[in-house]
Amino acid sequence: MNFPVGFYDFHEDTAFNFQLNRFYSFGSLDYNTVAEIGAELTDFDSWSQLFLDKAEVFHNEGKYIASATCFRAALFFMLDDENDAQGQLYKTELYERCMNEYQAAYRDVDMTYVRVPFKKDYFPVLYKCHPAESKGDIVVHGGYDSFIQEFIPLMQYVYSKGYNVYMFEGFGQGEVLNRCEMKMKPEWELCTKVILDYFNLEDVTLLGVSLGGYLAARAAAYEERIKRVVLYDLIYDFYGAILYRAPEQLQNLINQLMETPSSPKWQMIDGLMRENKFSLWLFQQGREVFGDIDTLYDYYKAIKKYNTVDISPLIQQDVLILAGAEDIYTVYLDKQINALSNAKSVTSRVFTKEENASHHCQVGNIQLVLDYITDWIDSKI
Repeated sequence: MNFPVGFYDFHEDTAFNFQLNRFYSFGSLDYNTVAEIGAELTDFDSWSQLFLDKAEVFHNEGKYIASATCFRAALFFMLDDENDAQGQLYKTELYERCMNEYQAAYRDVDMTYVRVPFKKDYFPVLYKCHPAESKGDIVVHGGYDSFIQEFIPLMQYVYSKGYNVYMFEGFGQGEVLNRCEMKMKPEWELCTKVILDYFNLEDVTLLGVSLGGYLAARAAAYEERIKRVVLYDLIYDFYGAILYRAPEQLQNLINQLMETPSSPKWQMIDGLMRENKFSLWLFQQGREVFGDIDTLYDYYKAIKKYNTVDISPLIQQDVLILAGAEDIYTVYLDKQINALSNAKSVTSRVFTKEENASHHCQVGNIQLVLDYITDWIDSKI
């Protein structure tokens, strides 16, 4: 398959615009659909309603990839009423509808779905293996808020390059979060080990998408069966990157207040957060993914754990670090490279605006980055 190329100004709000481009870049929604939604989009409420309306249209037309994507998008920016249990039930119903649409969309696609047991729950895996020889095994996972089904186009493309592909959801992701109610935690080596054990995989490439750039690094630090690791993109310091574009005075204040969680100044900052819809959404999303988050201090304390400062020297594999020139995480590229002091090899690549790939995870030119990844893996096996 060929992915569409181009990062477009679908909306003036950068957060909305990135997500609109993401759904377009993976080929899940066509340009006209995304442009129409972007033109009508005004705020968080209209985001969800516009995508829900489109989901119904696409469902009735039998366009199930598009309808699934619209349900997924509607859920993505859906704000919570903290005291509305009915609202939570509604989100659960939408998630199940989304999964039903994905199932219909890929019913005839040659891939296998299994639930790998973990304690009383499980980790879902989608995989596709070549019937005869393959170049090797690539294990893929997402990041902070991913659904495994979103990466099926990625799986199909990488499979076409000659690799067996296994995609799984771990702590805090997709089905693991919504059906098993397991929250995100940093120890990604635990769920990775379960997957490698179940499929008897030994010499693998691990590819982590978005926050998966931290999670994959974490797993590689403790799992010798991983021989190559792709940080797509790097997440050297999640906390630092989230604060990076805040005013310096606010950054300094929050850094100071992290030492005094009982300070009354947290109430002031919390109030400012709730007045800004995007900040409120970040907080609510964090509460849903991580759990045990009641205050903004709790949120920052949680994301502080997601950094590769201490684990990077433990990584001894071949490492590929990807970054976008306009991505907030790219500011830490040099630090990430230098921290990998014991890696077998370190390769990095910063994608540019001229390549339509300067944003997070190279949204705008997915095929370019996938070709780069598979060429790098080819050179290391």
